[in-house]
Amino acid sequence: MKTAYFILFIGLFLFGCVDDAPHDNPLDPQSSSYRKEGGISGRTIIANQSAGISGATVLDLAEKISVVTDSSGYFSFNEVAAGTHRFVVTKSNFTSDTFQTVIQAGATVQIIRGLNSAPVVTFQQILTRKIDQYFPSPQYFVEISAAVSDPNGIAELDSVWFGVDSLKYSLTYSVTTKNFHAMIYKYDFPTNTIQWLVGKPLTIISRDVNKAVNISAPFFVARVIENEATPISPSPFVNDTVSADSLTFKWSPPNVTFNYTYNISVSRVDAGTQTVVWTLTALNSFNESYDFYLHPNRPVLIPGNYVWTVSVVDDFGNYGRSKESAFVIK
Repeated sequence: MKTAYFILFIGLFLFGCVDDAPHDNPLDPQSSSYRKEGGISGRTIIANQSAGISGATVLDLAEKISVVTDSSGYFSFNEVAAGTHRFVVTKSNFTSDTFQTVIQAGATVQIIRGLNSAPVVTFQQILTRKIDQYFPSPQYFVEISAAVSDPNGIAELDSVWFGVDSLKYSLTYSVTTKNFHAMIYKYDFPTNTIQWLVGKPLTIISRDVNKAVNISAPFFVARVIENEATPISPSPFVNDTVSADSLTFKWSPPNVTFNYTYNISVSRVDAGTQTVVWTLTALNSFNESYDFYLHPNRPVLIPGNYVWTVSVVDDFGNYGRSKESAFVIK
């Protein structure tokens, strides 16, 4: 019995002489390695896509600190106080995203956030048109073209408009060109002229199905071509009868100072309906005539009624077309 008491006494003595067990667990509040902070590591991606979003700002609303995502969309916060945090992610042309997460001491939260992108305009153009005619008056209109995509997928794209001042004109998608287009006549503008557009900042406005809107950088009308070339022969007045084997188009040049080229167009007229049968484009401005019968790919002009026009086209693609001049192939 005495032996048992002796062993117990020795055990208690030795236990009292041993130091406390080391506390090296960072989650143990009594440990010297204990961390009161945690972290968050994440990535921002385009919603419905796997591509990362570079250059996005991620702001910790509680700590008032922010980081910017790298080229692959990754970001991280280190040594953030444990607790509930709210973050907001922002980038130009993306819908802001706010999220909340709990950060635990000594741990790093992993997170992925998808941002909705507004549509993106990659091309925009406005071209002016003047079609001179005998009756009732010259016709003026503009042609608008725009290339618009949506990083979230083309199915996300909802609507595209041409904008000037507070007005918006709807654009329609063309499967052929893969662009959006609109043809707007002078009657649709407040002053009944396309000259009203000159000098005004014009934009392409696009919206996706999530109501995210993009307004493009402004673009402008280059010019309206008022002075066109004038047909001389075949004459616009006497309905000349000519032979296709000796047909030569002649005109007087426009009184302009900008660079330009000519387009010539020939249409056959059947019961009042015109059908284009031949065109020549980008003819140098030093020309004032053109021999149709020398063109290597000229069509056969069968006997009948025809009209021809000459257009002045500037370097931007704006044009002013002459009045029609009629002739008869015998």
